[in-house]
Amino acid sequence: MTLHKYFSVFYRAKGWLGRLYMNHEILITLIILAGAVILFATELLSIDVTAVLIIGTLVLTGILSPQEGLSGLSNTAVATVAAMFVLSAGIEKSGALNPISTYLEGLFRRSFWLGIVAILLAVSFLSAFINNTPVVALFIPVVIGCARSVRVSPEKLLIPLSFASMFGGICTLIGTSTNILVSDYAESIGMGAFSMFEMTGLGLVFLLAGLLYLLAIGLHLLPAHAKPHAEKYHLGDYITNVVLQPGARSIGKTIQQAPLKTELELEIFQVTRKGKRIFSPPDDFLLEPYDTLRVTGNLEQIRKLKTRKNVVVHPLLNKELSVDPGSELLLHEVVVLSNSDLAGIKLQDIDFQERFGATFLGVRSRKGATNVTLGKWKLTAGDCLLLASPRDQSGAMHRNFPDLFIINHTDHSPFSQKHALFAGGVVVTVMVLAALNIMPIITAALLGCLALVLCNIVTPEEAYRSISWKVIILLAGSLSLGLALEKTGTARLLADHILFWGKPYGPMAVLSALYLVATLLTGVMSNGATVVLLAPIVVSVAQSLDVSAKPFLMAIAFAASASFFTPIGYQTNTMVYAAGNYTFRDFFRIGAPLNILFWILASLLIPVFFPF
Repeated sequence: MTLHKYFSVFYRAKGWLGRLYMNHEILITLIILAGAVILFATELLSIDVTAVLIIGTLVLTGILSPQEGLSGLSNTAVATVAAMFVLSAGIEKSGALNPISTYLEGLFRRSFWLGIVAILLAVSFLSAFINNTPVVALFIPVVIGCARSVRVSPEKLLIPLSFASMFGGICTLIGTSTNILVSDYAESIGMGAFSMFEMTGLGLVFLLAGLLYLLAIGLHLLPAHAKPHAEKYHLGDYITNVVLQPGARSIGKTIQQAPLKTELELEIFQVTRKGKRIFSPPDDFLLEPYDTLRVTGNLEQIRKLKTRKNVVVHPLLNKELSVDPGSELLLHEVVVLSNSDLAGIKLQDIDFQERFGATFLGVRSRKGATNVTLGKWKLTAGDCLLLASPRDQSGAMHRNFPDLFIINHTDHSPFSQKHALFAGGVVVTVMVLAALNIMPIITAALLGCLALVLCNIVTPEEAYRSISWKVIILLAGSLSLGLALEKTGTARLLADHILFWGKPYGPMAVLSALYLVATLLTGVMSNGATVVLLAPIVVSVAQSLDVSAKPFLMAIAFAASASFFTPIGYQTNTMVYAAGNYTFRDFFRIGAPLNILFWILASLLIPVFFPF
């Protein structure tokens, strides 16, 4: 770097800091922005709590008025996202996807490669028009069953299932909420909303490239930890507490000799006796009555444990089991999703019986075992819970809590041809009305929801429950922060800083850099928050370059909907992360090269499909 360049950078930084000093609103907004990114990435607070905190801070500091702070809740994009949740619930409840999954399952058993191609294409197509979460939820047990039937590890297929749903989501306006958000922002600045299939051309290129990568390379990079001939595919080992009642066979024996160890092969790694906890007790530790043992075991081991005399599965101290031991219980493996109300809550603060009609038996953390007592254990996205409920209450549990992803429950929604055809017709009608510009997407979507409720495909209560309110609050808070970035001039300031380094290399280089930034941000925080925060910045960049803002908006839309290298960047990744017993390394191994491939394709092709 020449001396002239050093002075240029110095004076540039000096001017930048001077603008911060002269405009305290920009400084406050930057602090709030940095805090929001940290909280979203670390999950120290629930994402909806972080969103409300953003709104409150912006209003209290005077950056936004109360009306501006709450304007995100009335935004048409947020309402459209909520309506799409309801439309997807109508498709799921009607059982419209059941015949498709049944046919594909049979096709898979006839030919592995034909089956996997058919499943990936079907999931991609369906995810282009309905929320991909119920699509992936439906196909996970199908894929697991197919893998078991052809003696292939399910771990080879579940990540491709999630990725295929993401490929499909970027192909249409309604395929993912980020597309709707970017389209709404484009309309708000006078560019006009995106059409239904405006993204389809480039989306199909990504879809084809992604499928070829998975089939040629990705499947070979995936692990195969599970035995392909296993009779029962389960999530892995859970942590639970066991209390030894008087008369238990393990009493008076050492840990090494106890039937819990020799017969059930449970791992005992902590003993609580008279309020004192002994970590990693030695093999010759003698067990006594009323000892509370902290053990790890898989689904089948815990199922057998519940049949042992004088041994009580007692996960939370000072809480008795609230189900009749003689009743027929079903065990459910439940995944905590990133938008679940359970994320961020301690186990001791959840009344599982009152809330879900089920008893908590154990937990499996994505972060591994800790010495924290189970009651103090704070749940995070990707954790798995083992719940037990009487058979006659099991169906209600699944119907009433769609935000809980229950991996081992393979019963489909009851199929009704009449309801399935009607629900499918409603979604197609919404799509056609929006695509032909007969009415705005929000109007068509709300009318579609009304039709589903009036025809009793979904009840009003089911419609409310189908909406992920955490996502809605998150989007509202993010939109308020995006408004603050524009109002205070922070977006322009950040854009100028980006342009100082990137402008000499041309708009294509700047677009490529912004795509990469959006990809990295989406890997650690919500994709909706990513596009809302970056949209005003990239528009300011485009205005400074005196080029069209559309390619830059398209860049962040595609990048935010294609985060493959972490299990928390996208909700379907979190689902298969738990179901496949993957590690972060597994996602990075297969996802990072795919993200690099998409980055290269986006840098070269976005200017072709959406010229500057």
